[in-house]
Amino acid sequence: MSIKPIAAPRLYQRIADEIARLIETGAFKPGERLPAERELALQMQVSRASLREALSSLEMNGHVEIRLGSGVYVRAGQRKKVQPVAARTSPFDVLRARRLVESEAAALAAKHATPVQIRRMTQTFERLADDMRANRMQSVADREFHLCIAQASGNSALALVVERLWAEGGQPLDVRMEELFVTRGRKRDNIAEHRAVLEAIRSGDATAARRAMRTHLVNAERQRMSMRDQD
Repeated sequence: MSIKPIAAPRLYQRIADEIARLIETGAFKPGERLPAERELALQMQVSRASLREALSSLEMNGHVEIRLGSGVYVRAGQRKKVQPVAARTSPFDVLRARRLVESEAAALAAKHATPVQIRRMTQTFERLADDMRANRMQSVADREFHLCIAQASGNSALALVVERLWAEGGQPLDVRMEELFVTRGRKRDNIAEHRAVLEAIRSGDATAARRAMRTHLVNAERQRMSMRDQD
């Protein structure tokens, strides 16, 4: 007999389950706009970050439709039963962990990167910039740029941590949140932010590299939490 372990659901999954229950019992009716995020987060006593993850999960499962600039609406007709959206970790938790780890990786890279590693970073940055200008989602070059920095830190364990965090950030829920909330203008901002990290590493300025990476990742989190509904 094979007994499967029971994993505790993520907070956003519990929030999604509750909103789905309210939809299925008719508390929120087909076509109706849900309360604004700020109001709904207060009513449920949860953070807006966890609520946004839950709403994105419900959108993926066909329970709601997120209309940027308008709000979140209950879908009419047949809906799928809510299932976990294959996110082992909260997308916002991943971003916050990356802020801590990658900021230090950038500082170390400014001290230890070799000319060959800096040349590779520069080439990867150019591909990243092309992806951002073309508004491509989940740029492979973006991931490679950050991994290049981690590898240049001189700490192999740190590089493994960064690689794992990027793997966690590539889950379907995070991809959908990027599609929904990361604007074309934000992608253009990304170019300048990555360039600032690269230039700090090139110049060997650990303090500037740490600051530039932290600024970039703080902005990435803020974009996913930008006020896009009418609240």
